[in-house]
Amino acid sequence: MAVDRWDLEVDLVAVGSGIGGLAAAITAHDCGLSAVVLEKAGLLGGVTAYSMGEVWIGANHLQEEAGLADSVEETITYLKWLGAHYGQEELMRNFVETAPKALQYFTEKAGLRLKIIKDFSDYYYPTGECSKPEGRFLEPEPFPGALLGEWASKTRMSPLMPSGITHDEMFSWGNAANLRGWNWELYGQRVAEDIRTFGPALAAYFVKAALNRGIPLHLETPAIALIRDGGRVIGVRAQKNGRDFLVRARRGVVLATGGYDWNREMAHYYEQLPEWNSSCPPEVTGDHLVMAGEVGAIVASVPAVGLPAMLGMNVPGEEHDGVPLFRGVITEAGLPHAILVNKQGHRFADESFYRAFMTAVRTFDGKTQSYPNWPCFIIFDQNHRDKYPFCAIGPGKPLPEGFAVKADSIGELADRLGIDREGLEETVRRYNQYARDGYDPEFSRGSYPWANTFDSDMKVKPNPNMAPLEKPPFWGVRPTITGMGINAAGLKVNTHSQVINLRGEPIPGLYAAGNAVAFLDIGAGYQSGISNARGMVQGYQAALHAAGR
Repeated sequence: MAVDRWDLEVDLVAVGSGIGGLAAAITAHDCGLSAVVLEKAGLLGGVTAYSMGEVWIGANHLQEEAGLADSVEETITYLKWLGAHYGQEELMRNFVETAPKALQYFTEKAGLRLKIIKDFSDYYYPTGECSKPEGRFLEPEPFPGALLGEWASKTRMSPLMPSGITHDEMFSWGNAANLRGWNWELYGQRVAEDIRTFGPALAAYFVKAALNRGIPLHLETPAIALIRDGGRVIGVRAQKNGRDFLVRARRGVVLATGGYDWNREMAHYYEQLPEWNSSCPPEVTGDHLVMAGEVGAIVASVPAVGLPAMLGMNVPGEEHDGVPLFRGVITEAGLPHAILVNKQGHRFADESFYRAFMTAVRTFDGKTQSYPNWPCFIIFDQNHRDKYPFCAIGPGKPLPEGFAVKADSIGELADRLGIDREGLEETVRRYNQYARDGYDPEFSRGSYPWANTFDSDMKVKPNPNMAPLEKPPFWGVRPTITGMGINAAGLKVNTHSQVINLRGEPIPGLYAAGNAVAFLDIGAGYQSGISNARGMVQGYQAALHAAGR
């Protein structure tokens, strides 16, 4: 595309205003470059703002200050184990070694305030090699939204998270299992004062750092195509106010658009799942793959079983940005008085650990050409309904019409859901005995400390993740598969976050960060908080390279 005029000329263009794009723009500015952020949506923050705000980094300075032992080599060993050795060692080492430096940089130079989440273990502690009981999981300190000024209303809040409380507070109050025991007065006060936590706080820290530097932030400005001169990317064709908006990038373009959750065709190609919906903002449509593909970028993937698609549901009438809001239901089946079963009425995984049951959902039987565990059903009793929330419907509140199936007996419930009656009755009978014993000999439910912290009821003994289904009426729901923006396929990059072409060479002037990048650095596994950490690290590295550092 020949360009005879530019609407804006800068050194670095960041496409996307999640943690990856903002980290790139901030770092570029600090290196003496001019930068701009182009955001497709009408709000800043992207998928980062919808997240739990966790940032997972090993061997970080907060661990050192707290006297918690960790090292680069231990972190790499854990990630190799976690990724089932699908991760590329050069990229993995680069991530692990750079992450503590990037964290310290944004802490010291950009005002980022993170803290260790107390007593929150790695997913696979203690079974995973070199896993840790505490210290790698970080979360943002509460952020006063007023510090954003007029941009407070232009920076995303999450419909998925109770922004206003921290992980430490949520866990100390008993998590979802003790919703009535939460300090609602404190929560209400923080909401009224716009004190942000979780993903909204993490996004806000980076938005504030960009504002402090005077970095232009263009909302409702979707990038449409990359502009090249010869083989080099020199700018972006975006749209603004209904016309082309041409932005020159003298040093580089960073694609930090997120994944492809709302492009169901791409999700069908890459996620290897029979259904797909999303909890992400609807602007996440795979723009990075389109734009980079047009200039010869390679699309790479890791086994889709490694990444965290969830079970999710839409409460009738709930929307965000004009589309149905799908909420992940990762705790509902793991709390006491609930199980997860297939059409045969059989349990098929540890319900207290979403990594276990989502991998089992993906199981494909080549003999029958079917998914034996899909569709699946969450079965629960009135005890569960009385005590615990379900998909943001508070305990004891009526479930919306058409949301769940209700019956007076397990057998009747099976009939109404289309589940094998004898199979479900036997499964519930067997499970109820396991719950009374406190031990699940089939799937070791409740055996991971992470699950005991995240989706348990500590008042239930002897196993906080298990209690019988015995109080009628009984309930059943059929969830759908719900993406979170962390996808199996993405752009291949090198250790400088340069996008790689089909010949294995960097495309000059083109970088990518965050969920736009294939998980080749991690492999076929996931650990909550890695997505935010990758975005921060890759945006930081892209800007350093563009600046010649």
